Parts: sequence; C-alpha cells; structure tokens
Amino acid sequence: MTPGSCRFAVLLSLFLVAPACAPEPASEETPAPEGLETSSAAITLPPSYTDAQVTAVARPTALAFTPDGRLLITTQTGQLRVFSGGVLLATPALNLSAVLCTNSERGLLGVAVDPDFATTGHIFLYYTFNKFNTCTTNIANVAVNRVSRFTLPSTNVVSPSSEVVLLDNIPSPGGNHNGGDLHFGPDGLLYVSVGDGGCQLGDPSRCGGTNTTARRLDVLLGKMLRIRKDGTPPTDNPWYAVSGSRRCGNPAGVPTGTGPCQENYATGLRNPFRFAFQPGTSTFFINDVGQSVWEEIDEGIKGADYGWNTREGHCANNSTTNCGAPPAGMTNPIFDYKRGTNPTGSPFQNCNSITGGAFAPPGAWANADDNAYFFSDYICGKVFKLVRGTGGAVTVDAFATGLGSGSAVTLRFGPSGTRQALYYTTYAGGGEVRRIEFTGTRTVTP
Repeated sequence: MTPGSCRFAVLLSLFLVAPACAPEPASEETPAPEGLETSSAAITLPPSYTDAQVTAVARPTALAFTPDGRLLITTQTGQLRVFSGGVLLATPALNLSAVLCTNSERGLLGVAVDPDFATTGHIFLYYTFNKFNTCTTNIANVAVNRVSRFTLPSTNVVSPSSEVVLLDNIPSPGGNHNGGDLHFGPDGLLYVSVGDGGCQLGDPSRCGGTNTTARRLDVLLGKMLRIRKDGTPPTDNPWYAVSGSRRCGNPAGVPTGTGPCQENYATGLRNPFRFAFQPGTSTFFINDVGQSVWEEIDEGIKGADYGWNTREGHCANNSTTNCGAPPAGMTNPIFDYKRGTNPTGSPFQNCNSITGGAFAPPGAWANADDNAYFFSDYICGKVFKLVRGTGGAVTVDAFATGLGSGSAVTLRFGPSGTRQALYYTTYAGGGEVRRIEFTGTRTVTP
C-alpha cells in the first residue's frame, strides 16, 4: 500500500468504512432540492455564507443533478440514491452491490447526467466491476473499472437491464488509485478520470512512487479519457490516429497489440480523483492526489503529459528541491501545495489529499467568487478558493475550515431555491451531503 493509500486507510478505518477518495451547475431555473437546515457549528466560513446538512447518507462518493432538480448521490457500496422533493428517497434507484468490489478505494465512484437527459433519461456511472468473482488485489485477473450508461425514469427506479457498458476492462491492480470522476464537456463528449492503479500493472512489487504504469500509453491507467456517449473514442483524440492504436476499453475485449489507447486524452496522472469544467468554457482543472510531497491541480490539456511518476507536483518525484523546468513534453501543474507539515500560518497545515473541485458559476455567489475554483482536502477537512488572474498567476485562500477529516469527498454547484449552493459530500459523522450558500447581496454595476 502506498503512502497515499495509507492515509486514507488509517483515517477511514476510524469510520468503519472502506476508503474512497470519493460540475456542471444546474441552471437557476432548475427546481431546487430542499434539505435539513441544521448548521454545523464547527465549520468556519466567511461572513454571508452558511453551511447546512442536506441529508445523511453513508459513504457518499459523487453528486449530479438532473435538469428537473433531482440530486443523484452515489455511494461507495454501490447504491444510487435520489434526493427529491426535500427528502432522500427510501429505496435506492439502483443497487450494484452484488457486482461490485468495494475493498480499498474501489466501489461506485462517479456519476454524470446526459446533457440530453430530458429526452434520453440517460445517466452514466463509474464503478469497480467484480469481473472474475474475486476482489483480491495484485493477481492476474483483478477487478476492473468500467463506465456504463443506465436509464433513470421519473419513477426513480433504474432497471439493471438498461445498462449499456461503454468503457470496460480498466484494471484495478492495487485496489486504490481508481480515479472515477465523470463530466460532460462543452463538446458533448464524456471525460473520465482514471488513476494509476496503485501498483504497477503486472508487477505488484512496484507500488506507489515506483509504479510506472502512468508512463504507458497502451493502457488506460493514469489518464484522462474522452469518449462519445456510445463509448467509442472521438477521432480527434490525440493518439487516435497513431499507427497501431487500439480501443482499449472496448467492452467486447481489449484488442491485442501494444499501440496507444484511442480513448486517452491526457497522461501522466497518479490519482486524478476529481475534476471540473469551468461553466461556459472548455477549461477544466484536474485534482491529482500526491504521493509523498505535493498535491496538485492541473489544467486539462489535450495530449498533455503531467509527468507522474517522473514528476510529482512541480518537482521531481519525491523532491522539494529538484524543481527546475519540467522535462521536454511534460506539463507542470497550475498550482500545488506541500502535504503534511507546513510553515506556521500556512492554510495547508496537515493537509494531505486533494479531493473535490468545482468552479463557481458567474452570478451565483459574491462578485469576487465568479469563476473561482473551489477545491477540498480530505484529510485536513478544508475547502480552498483559487483565483487565476491574468498571465496565469493564482491566489489561494482557505474558504471553509473545520469540516472534519473525511471531508469533502466531492464538490458540485447546484440549485438551492433561486440561488446556487456548493454541495459537498463527507464521510465524517457517518456520511452526509451538505451545502454552502451565499446569503449576501451581489454588487450590481450600473
């Protein structure tokens, strides 16, 4: 188990759960879910912001909104829950627990809603499939991660027979570093984050910083992927036209050969647990969980190589001093922070694992929040606000503190009454979905 995995395992064992390193905002016209308005006294926010519980739910990993205002919640144990009409529906819309592996960081990890949901009713799920009837790690036939499409009707009961597997056979060798986030881009394509699998594919003796799988283009591990809604890779993906390229996630089986995977969009990632698109743009940021030294935020760039396991953050692997320009062909993060012990006064003191991320939609909160990127650290229980200025310079400040260890797994802006709130999931306190709202007044420019 890697140091990154250990910090999850130690923490989550306190909650008696298996670890999970668990937004396109809905429009203001979308009907809003109503939740429990019980404020958390321990959470500290700037003036004019409030925090409240939406609902309690065990092991919540990801969130998505349907256009009609239903809040979809995935749980690591395999349940798709629906929050509608102010309540968490008693019966899960779908239960995949019988076909899942949920040990280590595996499970039901991601959900996305079809941009054409009003017509199709389609939702997309990322989960760890118990393909070989064993969840044992680092064996020849390990569990695999897959992306499937399902149909969610107005009855909130998903038929398992509606499943169409789109992307399959993504190995989960070490059980950790599965990634698992799903978002549709403005191009109408589905973007998928996948980790490096924790241990090297085919060599379980090489885990953590010695795992070189993310350096390979012939596997889907350590990547950002991009596919059409039918699962096929678009022809303008960066390695699609390379001689010998293959559709590595073909549900019919992995094609033979060693050519690059056609689904690959970017490479060199360790565990890109969550990512988010900036509303109205093609810009997206990737939160890549670090190994020993740096937690990083990368800008999503077609064909980029973010350097893992040669690089960690803006430095060489496991270094705070060998931090010169990246090798040719590699891309540095737009921001990173040192994990663990930091100088007195640093907002990142004892922070160890970057998780959720979401852009504030313009007009949703205070003027100064427009297009700001909010991201969370799972270990220190904080939400930070990043603003990127002209020329690429960034400023980062602590926004919410005191969320508790195990918070926040995922972040997503969504409707709350006539406003937008920042929803987040936490494993703390047995598991909750909560939301932060802006109660102040925006400045109107004449």
